[in-house]
Formats: sequence, structure tokens, C-alpha cells
Amino acid sequence: MVKGTTSSHGKLQVLYGPLHLPFAIYLIACFAFSMILLTKKLLRLTGIEKLQVRYLFAGVLTAAVGATISNLIIPLAFGTSEFSRYGPLFGIVMIAVIAHAIIRYRLMDIKVVIRKGVVYVCAILAAASILLVLAEVIKQLTGYEKDTIPLFESLMVALILAILFQPLKDSLQRSLNRYVYRETYDYQRTVREASRRLSAILDLESLLDYLVRAIENTFKVEAALVYLRDSTGKTFQLSVPSVEHRHAGPAATIPNNSPLVQLLEQSQRVLVREEAALDVQDPGQSRAAQELQSLGGDVAFPLLSDHRLVGILLVGPKRSGDPYFAQDIDLLETLISQGAVAMKNAQLYRQVVLVNEYVDNILSTMDSGVIAVNAAGNISLFNSAAERLTGLRAADLQTKPYQGLPSDLASPLKETLEAEKPRSQFETTVHGHDGSRVPVVCSTAILKHRDGSTHGALLVFSDLTRLKDLEREKRRAERLASFGALASGVAHEIKNPLVAIRTFAELLPERFADLDFREDFSKVVIREIARIDDLVGRLRGIAAAPQQTGEVDIRHPIAETMALLRAQLEHTRTTVHCTFDDSAPYVAVEEAQLKQLFLNLMLNAIEAMGPGGELTLRVARKEIHGSAWIVTEIADTGPGIPDSLKGSIFEPFFTTKPRGSGLGLAICRGITDAHRGSIRAENRMAGPGTVMVVEFRATAHVLVRAEEKLLTS
Repeated sequence: MVKGTTSSHGKLQVLYGPLHLPFAIYLIACFAFSMILLTKKLLRLTGIEKLQVRYLFAGVLTAAVGATISNLIIPLAFGTSEFSRYGPLFGIVMIAVIAHAIIRYRLMDIKVVIRKGVVYVCAILAAASILLVLAEVIKQLTGYEKDTIPLFESLMVALILAILFQPLKDSLQRSLNRYVYRETYDYQRTVREASRRLSAILDLESLLDYLVRAIENTFKVEAALVYLRDSTGKTFQLSVPSVEHRHAGPAATIPNNSPLVQLLEQSQRVLVREEAALDVQDPGQSRAAQELQSLGGDVAFPLLSDHRLVGILLVGPKRSGDPYFAQDIDLLETLISQGAVAMKNAQLYRQVVLVNEYVDNILSTMDSGVIAVNAAGNISLFNSAAERLTGLRAADLQTKPYQGLPSDLASPLKETLEAEKPRSQFETTVHGHDGSRVPVVCSTAILKHRDGSTHGALLVFSDLTRLKDLEREKRRAERLASFGALASGVAHEIKNPLVAIRTFAELLPERFADLDFREDFSKVVIREIARIDDLVGRLRGIAAAPQQTGEVDIRHPIAETMALLRAQLEHTRTTVHCTFDDSAPYVAVEEAQLKQLFLNLMLNAIEAMGPGGELTLRVARKEIHGSAWIVTEIADTGPGIPDSLKGSIFEPFFTTKPRGSGLGLAICRGITDAHRGSIRAENRMAGPGTVMVVEFRATAHVLVRAEEKLLTS
């Protein structure tokens, strides 16, 4: 690179060798590549980072250009190194520019370098002092000179110094940090402690208060304020002020259209006031920095939820006067991001609490009992109405199996949960532990997850006591009304034969000697008295009372009625079709009354059809409100019943026949009502005619009796 040197006119001249040119090319290439990297970063970065790179670029460029010209280009071009002594001066300029960036724009934390250097120098001096003390002690004890200590003793002294050096350095560092420098913080411990505490707090105000206190205690700041967007979305309200600003009266609101809010909403990243104030190219950042300063903050952090600004956390200047370095911003961002997640969890928890309170309020004010069980069959919900209707306490049943409920409620829950068969509007009776009986109407439902899997069952039941009382009152009122109509009809029906008897009785004294008159009188009296007796018998049928009876196969009275009407069916050429869809149609109704019921219905059908009609009987089982019922349908092909008359055909003495008494269907209605059944008239689906539908509740032991019949047959 250099062959040698000469002196010309008292000036040093360097004789360059063949490697000097390649070295110059290499050095210029390195500087050029460095400038390209710094230029790319300068174009890409913004804010304080751009300013830092700009000063670094200026310092390096000054040193590179100056040193290259003085030490490379001039010697190569003019063959003299006269100006080479000025090259190092450009390095001093570079150091000054970079030092300015370090001090003014935090290019690096120079205090860390100084502090660590001071600590190590102090530790080395302390170790050297310990070494001298140990050497003196050995000299006094053994008589060795300090420079003639044997190898073993020297190794022991070195080992002691090695063991003591690290604790000594740590102790010196803690002492100097506490007394000379600002107290540092443990990044990992701070994050770990904040994560643990923030994840355990579910109240929003307590969470924000802890976050503010953690920032104040960690960074020793003058202020920390939290602003949250209000319900209108137009302003940000001060939610948690700093401890030292709780009575200082900070700004209570920040408008939604303020420069600070708009900048944070657009950038969604931290805003450092000092960096934003220096960015003269963006007036929005300058205005936001001015507003941040007026609010007493040095740094503003956006609180985001689903990329939407929901709050702002302002951190004031440090009490030590130190700026916020990169590690400070990183730690603050970590704490605040965890705080934002915890805020969202707290808000969700608050919403869940409000929804639960709303649901509990609804359930507590409901008159219907509500019981819910989970997939394991344990009770998860038992409202106050359920407590009142069952006489049980929710506190005793929570998380307990549903088998502890009364069997009338546990049975449908079991069917719904295990067989996944919900039931709707079925009646049952709840037997309380105190022996009370409450009639209820129940419905069950299956509770499913979004994926369709079952996670429980629900039972809703309502007290029917008042409804049953009203039904009894209604029936009583209907009976009283019917009694009035019955009395009127009876008076009318009995009056006619009595008029005839009275007429003959009035003429009897005058025409007593007339033999023909006396014979006619006796015939009329016997006939009209028989007519009255028949009327009284029919009235007794209307007032038929239910009698204690066992289970009756409804097919037997139908068959006996058909046998009784066989001659009349043959005479009218009536075709009969019978269909029995149920193999065991047992009902708890007296067989004689069933015969009377079917006899009246079939006679009406035969008379309505006339010769050549078609009579169809069908017996089937049907689920009505969760209970099994035996349904008998008697269909004819007659002219049918007009809709205007359907509401009156079951009233006593209502008839459309020329010589009818109007008591047949009334007797049928009395029989069904007495046995908690029902009867109604419907039009045929195809063609003219009427279908009389009779329904009786099936007995509870139908299946058992059916099995017994199969075994004995």
C-alpha cells in the first residue's frame, strides 16, 4: 500500500504502492453502500426516527466526503499527501453531529453506556483493592513478599476475587442507580405482574385505575389520564385521572373532531409529542402535539377495540425530566395493549352481567316456573315461580341432579334430555312435599349449541289452579243457563200433554155418559202420561253423572250398538265401514253410557242419510297436549250441518227434525262432559256429510293390558 516516504520542501510525501488504488476503490464503495442504506431508511422512516437517521446521514456523509477527498482523491490525482493531515478533522465533525443526535434526539441512551462503564471501573477498582488487602494479609501471616506468593495461594486469591466480583458489581450498580442515576425497571417482571393483575380484574373502573397506577409507579410520571368514548360517540370523557390530578381539574372532555383524536383514529399508533412537534411536513401532527401539550401529556396511546378508537391514554412527562426512550415506549405499548384486551374482557363481562340481571329480572317476575338443566342433568336454573309452585328452594337444588324434583316434573325433563323429544302444552299435577297438589300446564324444549349439540333441557310450567276454578265457574254458569233453558223447554213439552188432558177433563162432567168419549179420554191420558214419562227419562240422561268404572274397550259398546241397529241398517240399506287403528282403545267410561252415546249418534246419522247411506266408524289413538286420547269418528253421507247451527246442536230441546225432541245430542254432550271428554261436529273433507268426533282420555295402563292380552291369547 505504501512504498515509502520522502521530504520535499519540508513536507512529507508518501510514495504509494500498487494496492493503494484497490484500497481506495474498496473504501469508496463501502462509503457509497452506507450512503445508499441510509438514503433508503431516510425515505422510509418518519418522525423522530427520520430525524435520527438524517443526522447520522449528515455526519457520515461529511466524514466520508472530506476524508475521501483529502486522503484518497487528492493523493491519487495530484500525487501529494499534503492535505492528508486534515482528513481526521472531518471525523471530529462526524462525531460532533452524531453526538448532537444522541443528546438531542435520543439516537442512543448514552447514560446506559456511561453507567455501565462507571460500574465496571468501580468494580475493578474494588477488586484490585481487595487483592491488595488479601496480599498484605498473606504477607503478614506467612512472611511471603507480595511478588513471591506461591502459586496455590495466588489461585486461592484469584478464586475468591472471581466469586466476589459479580455480587460486588451488582451491589455497586444498584447503589449507583439508586443514588446517581434514575431507577431502572424490570421489563419482564413488570409485564408479568401487570398481565396477572389485569387478567384478574373484571370491573372496568378498577382495571383502568390499576393501569394508571402501574404506569405512574413504574415510570414515575407526573400524570396519567384515561379518556373513554361516551355513549353518544361525540366526545371522550375523562374516566380515570392521575392520582396527582384527581383534584387538579384536568380537561374533562376531548371533542371527537379534535386534531389529537383524528390523528390517533387514522394512524392507530402511539403519538410522542416531541417527535410530532418536529415533523413540520405534517401540520396535523403539529396540531395534535400542541393539543397533547395543552392536556399535560408527553405521549398519547390509542385504546382500540376491533380497529376502532374507544379511548385515549395520556402519559405526562417523567418527574426525572428524562425523555421517553424506545424501551420506555415498548413497555408502555405492551402494558396498554394488555390493558386494552382486559378492557374488552371487562366490557364483555359487564354486558354479560347486565344481560344476566335482565334475564334474572324477567325470570323473577314471571308467573310461570322455569327449570333448566345442563347436559349432565344438573339443575342450572330454578326461578322464584318454580320455588313457589313446588315448595322447593333454589339454593338447595342448584347444581343438583334433576331427579330431586317431583316426579311429575322430572319425568318430562328426563324424556326431553335423554330422548331429545320436547313436549308442548301438556297438563299434569305437581305434588309438593307438604302434600299439596297444583294442576299445571307444561312445555319442554331442548337447549342446543350453535353446532347443534345438546347442552341441556328447559321446562316451563304454569299454575292452572285459577284457570281450573274459572272453568268450574264457567261450567256452573253454563249449567245454570242450561237449567233455565231446560226448565223452559220442559214446561213447554209438558204443557202440551197437560192441555190435552185438561181439555178432556173439563168435558168429562158433561159427556161422562158418552162411552166413546170416555174411551178416547182414557187413551189420550195414557198416551200423554207415557209421553211425559219418556220426557222425564230423557232428562235423567242429560244429567248423567260419572260412575266408578274400570277400563272399557271402546270397541265393545260400538259392536253391541251395531248389533242393536242391525235390523234398521238392513231396512235403510246403510253400508257400514269400521276401522280400528288402535289395538287397545281403553277408556274409563261406563259401558252402558257409551252404548247410549253411540246409539244416539248412529240413529241421528241414519236418519240424516236416509236409504242407501254410508256410515264410517274409525277408532284411533292421538297425542293431545302430551297425553294419549282415544278418538272415535262417526261419519255419514247426509246433507251436513250448516256452520250457523253447529254452536246450538248440543243444547237441550234444539232440533231441526219435525218430530224431534232435541235431547239426543244434549244427552251425548252430558255423557262426554261427565267423563272429561269432548264431542264436536265437523264437515267431511270430501263430499257432503257430517263427522261426529268423540274424544276420551286413554287409561294409563293401556300398554300393560295389551301385553297381558297378547300373553293370554
